[in-house]
Amino acid sequence: MHTTAIRVRFDEVDSMDIVHHPRYVVYFEVARTAFLRDLGLPYSEMLRTGTHLAVLEVDVRHKAPARYDDEIEVRTWCTECGRTRVTLAYEVRRGDTLLAAGRTRLGAVTPEGRATRLPEKFRALLGPHVVEREGSQPRVSRLTRAQE
Repeated sequence: MHTTAIRVRFDEVDSMDIVHHPRYVVYFEVARTAFLRDLGLPYSEMLRTGTHLAVLEVDVRHKAPARYDDEIEVRTWCTECGRTRVTLAYEVRRGDTLLAAGRTRLGAVTPEGRATRLPEKFRALLGPHVVEREGSQPRVSRLTRAQE
């Protein structure tokens, strides 16, 4: 599991001083790119190979509000790494309080938008980090093949 620290900025909150709901998707993206970079695969390197990760699905479940100047953390882990798709799960927390949970499912595409395979280097680096959540503890899983 990877953790990314974020401090809520003023432009991210609404008139009730609560983080506006679409900002959580941005937090997921910030955490996703940090996770990949820390695994040794900056997204910029993947782009140089001609592979992009298109968001196929995004899911956010809001549990409690985050507010301006809160220090939050986004926990990120991979639940699936197939030939063409990868699924990442997220928890946004303020201390022990779960603020939001969600996931993104990403598909490998060419610059023209056609489906393609994930680069082997990407799969090799991410594969050992595929986990499943059981309760509050992640459980290591095997590298999976996405259903085509």
